[in-house]
Amino acid sequence: MAERRITPIYRILLLLSIVVASGTTYAQTFSQNNDPVYGYDPLLYNGRVYSFFIQPGTDGTQYMYDEFDNQGSITMRGVTFTNLCINYDIYNQQLILRYSDTRGSIKYIEISKAWLESFTLNNCIFTCFTKTDSTQRFYQVLGTGNERILYYHTKDLIIDNAGTAAGHIFTKATKSTYVLSNNQLISYKNNGNFIKAFVPAKQDLIRTYLHRHSINVRKSNNIIMTELINYSNTLPGS
Repeated sequence: MAERRITPIYRILLLLSIVVASGTTYAQTFSQNNDPVYGYDPLLYNGRVYSFFIQPGTDGTQYMYDEFDNQGSITMRGVTFTNLCINYDIYNQQLILRYSDTRGSIKYIEISKAWLESFTLNNCIFTCFTKTDSTQRFYQVLGTGNERILYYHTKDLIIDNAGTAAGHIFTKATKSTYVLSNNQLISYKNNGNFIKAFVPAKQDLIRTYLHRHSINVRKSNNIIMTELINYSNTLPGS
């Protein structure tokens, strides 16, 4: 079902504030997640066993990144766990934690969304948002002001018609792009849509900024887009 262009998200500002606070004294941080006396923290290690297996002959991966990030972090109920080995399954929309149990066996679990607030993966920040229909989504977050840029990443699994065998292939990652403005999630696909996501008082200034820096919002990298959205937060009307 196609997503509406503007979707109110009532919990979004609270969750975004948690993302900002995760690096401050608000969140207690653990650098060691396996206590030698009490074992694994049940707040973190309470997910289901990750049981998604790829059929033989499938090309590609369900993950956002080819390799697990050994320096990832997860924030749950205000507690931030660091130095984790995690990856983001964007086909099934699950955050996956890989760890060694007490016997040294490698385990994979799906991090429960019940208490999950945010995570960092390959130096990118992601937040779990609950929409008005109670569904939850992971969005990558750019920017630190009242207005943010959000990316929703996905993959599909399709039949590999180009292969010699009747196998499947994961498509390349795609992303849906949004601006969070005035408590609304506004979809954009080009510079024109992007400009209209902001209040009228900002639109001419943002249009000038895009032209001056030769920015195409669909093709620009995270650094450029972060600078752009942070600039918008300095304008009158923020």
